[in-house]
Amino acid sequence: MTELRWGLLAAGTIAAHFAAGVDESKHGVLGAVAARDAGRTRDFATRFDIPKAYGSYEELLADPDIDAVYVSTPHALHKQWAIAAAEAGKHVLCEKPLTITAADAEEVIAAARAHDVFLMEAFMYRLHPQTRRLAELISSGAIGEVRAVDTTFSFDSNPEETARLGDPALGGGGILDVGCYCTSLARLVAQAATGQEVVEPAEVSGMAHLSATGVDEWATGLLRLPGDILATISCGIRLTREDGIRVFGSDGQIHIPRPAWIHPLRKPGVSQIILTPAGGEPEVIEVEATQGVFAREADHVAAHVEDRQAPELTWAETLANLRTLDRWREAVGYGRSS
Repeated sequence: MTELRWGLLAAGTIAAHFAAGVDESKHGVLGAVAARDAGRTRDFATRFDIPKAYGSYEELLADPDIDAVYVSTPHALHKQWAIAAAEAGKHVLCEKPLTITAADAEEVIAAARAHDVFLMEAFMYRLHPQTRRLAELISSGAIGEVRAVDTTFSFDSNPEETARLGDPALGGGGILDVGCYCTSLARLVAQAATGQEVVEPAEVSGMAHLSATGVDEWATGLLRLPGDILATISCGIRLTREDGIRVFGSDGQIHIPRPAWIHPLRKPGVSQIILTPAGGEPEVIEVEATQGVFAREADHVAAHVEDRQAPELTWAETLANLRTLDRWREAVGYGRSS
């Protein structure tokens, strides 16, 4: 497995989580960080003992000692800097969503292909053993024929601290920020149930409460997936709801009260999947993660960098998810002021 020297484009909260993950990883080292605020960049570099701190993204991308970059800028800047990184010959791990639209993602993928670099969207929950165990249970027929899935990821943010979430120009709103997990999970369930590598819904509908700027503050979507699986997906950035995953089948149901994307499960530890057979008693399945999700993510890139794509998060998977998000946002009237 290749050891990768990482450069971080941006020095925000999620970059800090990933930096800690690289420190924990087996095949990654932190080489540089870049941000627009020089003082913030130096503080970040000191905090994580990163040898180089740059005041511009261009300087980091020009560094010959950097193999791979982690892009965690605001959503609307992902496309620009992922393409710039590919053009600089750097492998790319880009925070979700890869871009604002599927059309933009196609341009990023074209750049990765043209410059022969690795590219992966950073859906770290997909690599968590809880998620993998869920897919195994479904594909093994543990609850029979899958018929429906419900999933929610919703929180109430501070508008002043998270101004980007209210700005449509920055890709604000719940659908792109956390609803993307719900679409990804619902599609994963359908993929495990049908045996198809990548699936997209035949139908997408939805409703949302839109802010004055036109971003969705809380939203619900309904998907008709292959196998006639119906998915109800809910998200929000201004509403606290009970997060969770429920999958209903002909012979039982699966409940995950604490999905792998929540903050506590980002660290090593034990999580639970509750399997209830039809007419039977609930069985608690414990799943142990021996490595944090960001360390796992860094090592996953190293394991597949020569393949240019990761098998669990292929370019086709990213495009299918973004096309679904495009349709959900269109259905709720994203961009129209309330």
